[in-house]
Amino acid sequence: MWKMLHNSNAIEGAAITVRFLEPLSSMIAKKAVREVEGLASSEGFMDKQPLQQIQVQLNPRNSDILQTAMSGMLFQHNSLVRDATGNVGPQLMRQFVVQPEQAVMQISQYRGWEKEWPAANKMLAAALKIASAAVPIAAFRLEYLNRFLFEGAAEEGDVNELLQKSDFIAPHVFEAPDLFHSHTGRFDQVSLSPPKRRLSQVNADLQILGPPHPTAGNRTLALMLAVEWQFADPGLEIDPPKVGEVTTEYFSCLHDDIHALLKKLIDSKFASENNLPQ
Repeated sequence: MWKMLHNSNAIEGAAITVRFLEPLSSMIAKKAVREVEGLASSEGFMDKQPLQQIQVQLNPRNSDILQTAMSGMLFQHNSLVRDATGNVGPQLMRQFVVQPEQAVMQISQYRGWEKEWPAANKMLAAALKIASAAVPIAAFRLEYLNRFLFEGAAEEGDVNELLQKSDFIAPHVFEAPDLFHSHTGRFDQVSLSPPKRRLSQVNADLQILGPPHPTAGNRTLALMLAVEWQFADPGLEIDPPKVGEVTTEYFSCLHDDIHALLKKLIDSKFASENNLPQ
């Protein structure tokens, strides 16, 4: 029978991303990193490591190529966890990345939107109140990786008991005798004020993973869902004091959208039995 990865939900990981219309300068990126550093420890992000990129630029004076180091920072929230053998070690819970192109909250141990969003918004607001004064926003993106586990002989793991037919999933999935993948996406909503369009993506992959993944040896379905608002040139300009309010508005809508997308994919009987959106 098919089961969710966790008793409370099927979400294995999530990512909350804000992309900038153009890369931040080195000076602005460093300021954004300093703002995040000021509250990182209070939100549980005790570890950090610098990220370095090389930006290649053309010198307009003599046509020489210049290489400029672009700064970024990775903040990590780890927790001590006891594994199946009784050993205690650090486990990655969340990480927050500030780069010239984007700011991203990556969640490895998802605990529910009500618990994850407040901290994510605080970290994003710290970076964006600096970035938004310099560059417009190109996109807001919310991504969930859901995983479902089949308990039983792999050949008996019929996805028709888990998925329902949808134009976001390729038809061959429902007849495939073995492992498969189906990756689809489309722009499915357009808004004129501000000019933007919504991208929806669904990646369905039937897999058998190896150690150390907790589902090693079992047939699993990885269902990646993403919804993203992309803003047309010249991008979305945000008044820095309103960053928290604007990001909350957009990501609350994306959260509702991704639930609506999941309802189109999961078999209604399975959703009802497992308290999933229906």
